[in-house]
Amino acid sequence: MRLGKGRIGVVALVLLVAVYGAAAAFAKKKPPMMMADTGAKLAVLSPKTGFTLTGNTLATDVSITHFKVDCRFAGTANRMGIGHYHIELDKSLINMICGPRSAVSMQNVLPGKHTLQFIPAENDHADDMKAMKQISFTYKPSSPLAAVKPLSFPGKPSVSIVSPKPSSTVHGGFNLVVAVKNFKLSCALYGKAPVKGYGHWHANVDTTTMGMMGMGTMLGMSCANSFHVSLAGIKPGQHKFIAILEDNTHAPTIGAQASVTVTVK
Repeated sequence: MRLGKGRIGVVALVLLVAVYGAAAAFAKKKPPMMMADTGAKLAVLSPKTGFTLTGNTLATDVSITHFKVDCRFAGTANRMGIGHYHIELDKSLINMICGPRSAVSMQNVLPGKHTLQFIPAENDHADDMKAMKQISFTYKPSSPLAAVKPLSFPGKPSVSIVSPKPSSTVHGGFNLVVAVKNFKLSCALYGKAPVKGYGHWHANVDTTTMGMMGMGTMLGMSCANSFHVSLAGIKPGQHKFIAILEDNTHAPTIGAQASVTVTVK
């Protein structure tokens, strides 16, 4: 069957649109999420599932085998068999943990049923969900904590780095010391719903754009004016160390950060 020139043009146009549409749809597809595989075997020793907490701090204890928990390498290149683990309350990150025992504050947590997740993680904070363990518990405080209320300040939150000084030389490890204004640091609110005027800060190395919300290069978090930086996983040379104000959910929504460039020996 013959097609006239006009029909050939229409068919060609239809085919072009179809091909372009398929290509555009393919381009929009997100690559599959990369899941960590740490090889870790984790068991929750305490608390046991079904536990009722009458106090306001939940103590935890875990056993991890086939995996070395060593937070000196957090935020640096992944090393097989070495990392840390995350504790989440109701699937919201509380903190990265470096030892078998820890504790979770119930500040701003409503009484009732809750869950805790324990998740081995790579140095870049990628979670190994296959090794995750979860327990459920009931929070029934005998003396409930008063909820933390929002704060107002005369200016915008800010952070500056007091030490080390720019262009200085560091080796072994050092304390990254900050000064925070118009913002209140709180450990108890880690992982809880945002409260105006409250949060903490993350210490990153070289960049704030790798991984989830920039946490791929997070060395650790702090609710004090100082964080001890380990240089175990950082190569010699010039590096930038960054302090970022974060809300309770670990999101850098405060819009304040500072950095210092030093030489690592």
